[in-house]
Formats: sequence, structure tokens, C-alpha cells
Amino acid sequence: MTEVLGKAIEEYRKKRFLEGLNADFAALREDPAAWVEEQKERAVWDATLADGLD
Repeated sequence: MTEVLGKAIEEYRKKRFLEGLNADFAALREDPAAWVEEQKERAVWDATLADGLD
């Protein structure tokens, strides 16, 4: 019973986290200036994907 409860709590925690994350990104996208900044930051990080490292 303890294991089942632990798994249920963990699933609930993950669900709440992802719901909050989705809400945060929705709010970010509603702010045009903030969304442009987010896109700029992503472009900077995308450059690290082409660094040739495995």
C-alpha cells in the first residue's frame, strides 16, 4: 500500500509540475517582448548542439 501511495503521489507531483510549466509558457507567449527574448536565448543555446561533441 505504501508503494502504491508513493507512486500515486509522484505521478500527481509530475502532473502538477507539467501543468504549471505549461501555464508559465502560455503566459510567456502572451507577452510579445518576453517571447522574443525567449527565442533569442533559445537560439544561443541551439548553437551548443553543433559543437561536434558526442
